[in-house]
Amino acid sequence: MSSHVGVADTEDQRALVDAVGRVLERCWNAEQRQKQVGDAAAVSERPVWSAMAELGVAGLPVPEDEGGSGGRWADLAVALETVGGALAAVPSIGAAGALGALEGLDGVAETRAAITAGATLATTTWTADGGTFTLSGPRVSGRAESLLSPEADVVLLLADGPDGPVLALVATEDSAVTLRRHTSLDLTRPVATLELADAPVTVLARGDEALAAARRGRAAAGTALANELVGLVAHCLDGAVAYAVDREQFGRPIGAFQAVKHRCADILASLELTRAAARHAAALLDAGPGTDPDVLDDAVALALVRAEAAAHEASNGYIQVLGGIGFTWEHEAHLYFRRSGASAALFGGAEAHRTRLDPTTVRAAAPAPALTGPAADLDAHVHDLLPGHRQKWGDDDSFAARLDWQRTLHGAGWIAPQWPEEFGGRGLGIVDQVACDAVLAGHRAPALAGVLGVNNVAPTLMHYGTPEQQRHLAAIQAGTEVWCQGFSEPGSGSDLASLRTRAVLDGDGPDAEFVISGQKVWTSEGMEADHSLLLVRTDPDAPAHKGISALLVPLDLPGITRRPITQITGDGGFAELFFDDVRVPYSALLGPLHKGWTVTMTTLAFERAGVIMMAARLEQDVLDVVAELAERDLAPGVRLDLTDRLVEARLLGLLGRRALGRIADGGAPGPEHSVIKLAWSAAAQHLGETHLAALGADAAAAPSAAGARHGYLLSRASTIAGGTTEIMRNILAERVLGMPR
Repeated sequence: MSSHVGVADTEDQRALVDAVGRVLERCWNAEQRQKQVGDAAAVSERPVWSAMAELGVAGLPVPEDEGGSGGRWADLAVALETVGGALAAVPSIGAAGALGALEGLDGVAETRAAITAGATLATTTWTADGGTFTLSGPRVSGRAESLLSPEADVVLLLADGPDGPVLALVATEDSAVTLRRHTSLDLTRPVATLELADAPVTVLARGDEALAAARRGRAAAGTALANELVGLVAHCLDGAVAYAVDREQFGRPIGAFQAVKHRCADILASLELTRAAARHAAALLDAGPGTDPDVLDDAVALALVRAEAAAHEASNGYIQVLGGIGFTWEHEAHLYFRRSGASAALFGGAEAHRTRLDPTTVRAAAPAPALTGPAADLDAHVHDLLPGHRQKWGDDDSFAARLDWQRTLHGAGWIAPQWPEEFGGRGLGIVDQVACDAVLAGHRAPALAGVLGVNNVAPTLMHYGTPEQQRHLAAIQAGTEVWCQGFSEPGSGSDLASLRTRAVLDGDGPDAEFVISGQKVWTSEGMEADHSLLLVRTDPDAPAHKGISALLVPLDLPGITRRPITQITGDGGFAELFFDDVRVPYSALLGPLHKGWTVTMTTLAFERAGVIMMAARLEQDVLDVVAELAERDLAPGVRLDLTDRLVEARLLGLLGRRALGRIADGGAPGPEHSVIKLAWSAAAQHLGETHLAALGADAAAAPSAAGARHGYLLSRASTIAGGTTEIMRNILAERVLGMPR
């Protein structure tokens, strides 16, 4: 089983993970760790950190000409993920906080070099409340509870001086410094109370400069913790899966039981969302001290609120999957549970992070980056075209209105810019494609009416179609042909391999015809479509995934009956299609005979970009709801719920960007695609529920709440359409985690 700890984004990071892993195996393997926690008061952070410093880990984010390793905060994030997976006793949070605070300050080169070399252990007081310190002359007095890394040689702190705040450095060897070590819940992370009684200090910065340095240091320390917790989550997931694969009950591995699979799949989803947030915070640190501190603080709050929740879920899940053995001192699981509990409040806890991210709090938004390239070109066209569409249709979101918008965009040359140029597109890669979709979302432009044809059917025609079949592409793009997908059936649902619609060949050679009999259901745009990409069984004796073929079927042929299906919203949008001895020529076959499953998988693969774009749009949906509620006096609970919706949406957006980056770099996407679909389904549903609840008594019948009622009802489909959440969890468990069927 491959490990999910220390996932590298570059070759250099892969080498770093391997090197850190070797150090941990030598200095902090599971047996050594278990011996040390038996006497937690004696656990020392120096041995492992010294070995890490020899690798250059302590100075990763510091340039070589300043005594560091010349890496990035992103590299340190990967190393600390590996460290966190082993619960290694290291002063990483304090060291990161110190380096973050010293970055950009004058006159600190010697101190910074000593920390990066590992010769000096540094810690800071800005976990939890940061303590209270007062500067008088060259000395400081005060107290801080729960100081991490009490073996540190120096402590950085923020003190109140007669002329304002100062950033000060205190050497712990001085007799005026008292450190009283506690027995912590976390047996692998030493903690102490710090007391200073007129201790001599070195002042590093004053006034606003001191505040800015401490703020950046706190962000760096929080980022370090978030990435360590990513490693914790990944290790717990690996341990739970390994046990579930080997442990048998009732004659089967417990990993084959759906309840266990789904628990592990949910932990995997939490892991990927958390990793995306933690790496994003590190990337903002890499942008340098000029990074907007509000943006950085928001990113760290997002990473911590997600990491703390994920660590709780994963460490609990690890023990639960293990059962009784997980509740023993000898097993490692309790150490991860302890780390999760002890870490939760280090930087203020979930309440502080959620308060920081509250979308109802008015705060100047960071300016959006300037559009460039194709996105800028499209933005100019939409800016010119959309007002005319709104004047004609208003807020009408009917199929006819959306089709008219599609034809308008086509007239400007902006339908399917991701298509290859030879098929009428602009040949845009996935990065530009997502950027263009963000432009449409930002303008609140209507969705395309023939989106299945444009995004799913057309790429499949390009891949498998004959020149004659590919003539449909121009009509799909222009909106003169609307296509649907005839996949689901009353008895098959997500299990496409069980479909029963039959197509029997009548005749031989080029004049042969397929005779189709059967039924399709839940067909999106099935009433409006002109054609269907239809899956049929052409070899009933073949195994389930074999003997399926894909046919291109006009929907005006004799023997086809269409019936609308009214959704719970009262809208249409679905249809059931009946085929009664419908004849199509052999030339309607798309791809090889009996190879329709392969064709289908190709079709579904084109949904990847759509899932990323779907994730990116959700944050805008949340902000639209917040804007709608701006004039209301919202209860604190509603504001917290809206914050949670923003957190969910922003995490999905970051995971989409992470997946996009992997694809853009030429790599294969990881499990992000399935995780996004799973997490988006729940988040979309939560948003519908929160929007309705925020309206109070108006929700049930007030005309002003009609949109919220519609969104609430429509959101219920999100955990069903495109693969139910149960199926998505099975996919993650079986195909990504390797758990038994």
